[in-house]
Amino acid sequence: MQGRIIQFLKQADGYVSGEEMSDDLHISRAAVWKYIDQLRQDGYDILAVPHLGYKLQSLPDKMLAHEIQFGLSTKFMGQKVYSFDSLASTMDEAFRLGMEGAPEGTVICAEGQTKGRGRLGRSWLSPRGKGIYCSLILRPKLLPTQMPPLTLMTAVALAEAMRQTTSLQSVIKWPNDLLIHSRKVAGILTELRAEVDQVKFVVIGVGLNVNTNSHQLLDTATSLKIETKKTINRIEVFQAFLRSMEIWYGKVLKGQFDSVLDYCRQHSATIKKHVRIHDATGDAQGQALDIDHDGGLLIRQASGVIVKKMAGDVMTLRDKS
Repeated sequence: MQGRIIQFLKQADGYVSGEEMSDDLHISRAAVWKYIDQLRQDGYDILAVPHLGYKLQSLPDKMLAHEIQFGLSTKFMGQKVYSFDSLASTMDEAFRLGMEGAPEGTVICAEGQTKGRGRLGRSWLSPRGKGIYCSLILRPKLLPTQMPPLTLMTAVALAEAMRQTTSLQSVIKWPNDLLIHSRKVAGILTELRAEVDQVKFVVIGVGLNVNTNSHQLLDTATSLKIETKKTINRIEVFQAFLRSMEIWYGKVLKGQFDSVLDYCRQHSATIKKHVRIHDATGDAQGQALDIDHDGGLLIRQASGVIVKKMAGDVMTLRDKS
């Protein structure tokens, strides 16, 4: 109901009477007042004038569900949104909801995280109200072995959303990071619940530094605000991401992963670089040649042998002169 009242106020030309909202929404005038009061507590500046009604003055800088969904116009991505002031981790909450049967496209976001995490158990710094910290639930009809492309697909969707909303060009550091001017601006984490031959659901977590200040970041990181030198509307970026995500996910489900690969190759921070990659099987070092058809990274070692890695921790080394 809060979302419908906000929509009413946003679409109004001037003041809206409580009686008008009461009649249209089929609730009492007292209920209208109660919801208005709740919205004010969420940070909405709503002016109330006797005999005129209510007028929306300004919006809060918060990742609220009804703000994310307002004007979103997606078919399923973000049609169900859970927003929290604080969570230990949006990944944990998304996994819990996934186990309870939450529909595909469900979004979980938080203003801050106390135990935000990235790959390999690393922590993700989540300064309150500064970034986009979210997890999405997907239910693809794919085999567990077909999951690696989803991480690259998410990186492409996020890069596209940043370009559309800020004009910033980012590059993809295989397999799950986005960089601007060689500094990390976003990370992606993919986890799944699966059986041997069936994926139950996938949770894709995204951490994006939006309005994070330099003193809140590691030296190797950056934010959209730092790069543009202005405050960025987090809702606009996130909505663009959800729209882009729905399009690219549809392509992957139709077997059109080549379009994702083409983008990754053109905007890669890894291909043609001398790298060292570490995974559970050990280290591999050499020149990153290409991203294979299934999302794996092809590396030519000094011996000339080409190895493929499906995941791992990548370090870019200085090219030998």
